Amino acid sequence: MTSFLKPGAALAAKADATCWVIEHLRGQAAYRQQQAKRLSELARSDAGRADALEESLVFVLTQLQPAATRFSFPNHELSSRKSQAVVIDDEQALDSEWLAVTTTSKPDKAAIKEALKAGRQISGAQLLSRRSWRIT
Repeated sequence: MTSFLKPGAALAAKADATCWVIEHLRGQAAYRQQQAKRLSELARSDAGRADALEESLVFVLTQLQPAATRFSFPNHELSSRKSQAVVIDDEQALDSEWLAVTTTSKPDKAAIKEALKAGRQISGAQLLSRRSWRIT
């Protein structure tokens, strides 16, 4: 419709064109959300494969050199660091002094870690030493 045929025809044409743009943008948004989900799944898969491959590499290298904490290659370096983490075996067995009080109670891992490091025995908790690896 042209504006010389009907007084509101120009407005109707612009509104119709705007509706087309809105539909187009919503369609693009839906498509991009689907693509984002697909890419997210691919990224998760790639990250899992990389983690498994790194775990395998570290296993082989540490079998060959159990005391090593660093491996140097022509283009990469594989290094490790030690960390400690408190593992709560039985939260119910912990005395209340080891619980951080919030609206719900949970173990105060920082306090438990310090006490365990100081040699204190705490029923329901243990201190584990771990080694994590990083490729740089």
